[in-house]
Amino acid sequence: MVRTDVEQDGCERRMREAAAREGLGAHRGGHASSAPARDRGALRAGILAAVLTVAVAAALATDHGALAIVPGLSLALCGVALLGHLVFGGRTGDARLEQYEGGLVLHHKGRIRVVRYADTEVLDNTVRRSRYGRTLSVTYSFGLTDTEGRDLVVGSVFTGGETWGPLLRLDSARAQLPGALARLGAGERLDFGLMWLTAVELGSGRACAPWHRIQEVVVQEGTITIRAEGRRGPLLAVPTRLTPDVPLFLALTETFRAQSARPAPR
Repeated sequence: MVRTDVEQDGCERRMREAAAREGLGAHRGGHASSAPARDRGALRAGILAAVLTVAVAAALATDHGALAIVPGLSLALCGVALLGHLVFGGRTGDARLEQYEGGLVLHHKGRIRVVRYADTEVLDNTVRRSRYGRTLSVTYSFGLTDTEGRDLVVGSVFTGGETWGPLLRLDSARAQLPGALARLGAGERLDFGLMWLTAVELGSGRACAPWHRIQEVVVQEGTITIRAEGRRGPLLAVPTRLTPDVPLFLALTETFRAQSARPAPR
C-alpha cells in the first residue's frame, strides 16, 4: 500500500498529536517502513527463481535428472520466500515509527499505537549474528506493551534499527530507573525473570551475592553472565530472551555496583 503525500502528512500529524497527549517529550527521530527494501529483495528472488527453473528443466530434459536436485532445492527456498512476501509483505507498507525520549508512536496496519517507556515491560529479542568474534549483523526486535495494555513487537518492519534499537534501550532504562530505585530503597525486591535483586544483593533462586562481591555483569551472545568474588564459575548465566527489562536490569546493576565500590563515609 502506497500513501499519497497528503495521507503521509496526515498520519505524521496524528502521530505527533498522540505523542503530545501522552507527554513523550523530545522527538528522537522517525523511521519508515522497510517494505521497499523487502520488495527489492523479492524481485531478486524472483529473478533467481526464474534462472533456477530453467536449470531444473534443462536437467530433467537430459539423462542427468538427478542433477536437478540442487537447483530444485534452491528453487523451493525461493518459492517459500516469495510466498511469504506475497502473504505478509503488503501489510507493512504503511508502517512508520516515531521515537521520543519517553516512548514510541507507531503507525501500522492503519492504526496508531503509543508506548510509554515508564509503563511498559521491555523484552529484548535482538539477534546478533557473529563469526569468529566478529559481528556480521544485528536484527533489533523488542516486545513491548502499548498504553491500552496490548502487546506489540517493534522490529524489522521499520528501517534504522541500528539507530532506534540502542536508543530504545537507553531511553527505556532512563525512564524506568527512578521508579525502580524508589521501590528498592523502600525495601522491595524486583524480579527479572529468573533473576532478582534488592538494594543489598543480586541472585537467582537461592544463589545470591551482595553487591560488593559482584565483579562483572556482561551480555554476550544473548546471555547475561554475572561473576562474583569467591566463585570459580559464574554466579548466574541467564538468556536475555527469558529476562524482561534487560536495559533496566543492567542500569540497576551498574548503579549498585558503583555505590558498593565507594568508600564508606567516616
